[in-house]
Amino acid sequence: MKKILINLVHPNFEESIVNKKLFNAVNTLENVTINNLYSKYPDFKINAQAEQELLLNHDIIVFQFPMYWFSSPALLKEWFDIVLAYDFAYGANYKLENKPFAVAVSCGGDEKVFSETGKDKKTVEEFLFPLFGTANYVKMDYKKPFITYGTEHTLSEETLNKFAEDYTRYIKELSK
Repeated sequence: MKKILINLVHPNFEESIVNKKLFNAVNTLENVTINNLYSKYPDFKINAQAEQELLLNHDIIVFQFPMYWFSSPALLKEWFDIVLAYDFAYGANYKLENKPFAVAVSCGGDEKVFSETGKDKKTVEEFLFPLFGTANYVKMDYKKPFITYGTEHTLSEETLNKFAEDYTRYIKELSK
């Protein structure tokens, strides 16, 4: 069974509803390691060597986060800058080459606002293009993202459970 690393990047995880539900759904899967970056690095002082070891010791890398201003939380950008270093992720060595790179993002807005005719004029996939670019640059295999919408609304338990079931299925599919 392939080992999956989920880098959870949520600055207010304790107050989260959707990301906490997703986390709880996959946290008990036997082949999943959760790496809560805000919990580990509240001061943004990232241990590059430890993070690189985690990447090397897992077959599939997932980044789970809420969309903040059409991007990821600040710590994820810092993590990329520190961890995906020259001669590790690119340059003379591409140690992550061909590893799957997946994104699980929660969006406050409804799906209809993320379209050419919607309020935001672009799809979530288009807003995630810098992550695709990062994966491509380090020769990782970018996968179709897992997206939840409408998370700024009060969601029913049924909707939250559906998100959790769909996320579990997504994670399991990645490991096939």
